[in-house]
Amino acid sequence: MEKDEKTLEEKKKLINKQKGAAVVMIILIFTTGFYYCPINVKDVKTPAERLVFTIRCLFVSSFSIVFAIRSVALTRKNTNAIDPVNGGGESLVDVPNRILRNTVEQFFLHMIALLTLSSFLDEGSMKAIPMLTFIFIFGRTLFYLGYTYSPLYRALGFASTFLPTIATYAYCSFCIVKSLVT
Repeated sequence: MEKDEKTLEEKKKLINKQKGAAVVMIILIFTTGFYYCPINVKDVKTPAERLVFTIRCLFVSSFSIVFAIRSVALTRKNTNAIDPVNGGGESLVDVPNRILRNTVEQFFLHMIALLTLSSFLDEGSMKAIPMLTFIFIFGRTLFYLGYTYSPLYRALGFASTFLPTIATYAYCSFCIVKSLVT
């Protein structure tokens, strides 16, 4: 990891560029995948089938947690952090632990969002679930790569997972309010 000598304003500009790039990337991946990927959702008709389909996609998303745990474990195994009490190497697992913690937090919100979304989508729109799953996994990979290169470069991956989740929360909130009012 390199020492960053940028000013606060330069750091903010870099993060904002990454957020902008994330928005463009999310839109391109989602629309391309939704309209052009041969994702079979013909047999996902009932609410129970939509829920099972979503749980299976969430299983795939959960691999981001497995790989983050693996990163912490490998760092511990190969350094003085192997002994968390007496080894004196806890600083060596600081970044992998931060990545793991953020991944668990992001996954929890992603899970709630997708499960709720699946209750509002019809059969034809269920393609959104695997597309959001792909974006989540891709975003977590970018987050890991960016954070391990330099923490300032984690914003692209963070935004790539957080923004679709927030958009899903907004859509589901709208659907819930709409169902209560009508």
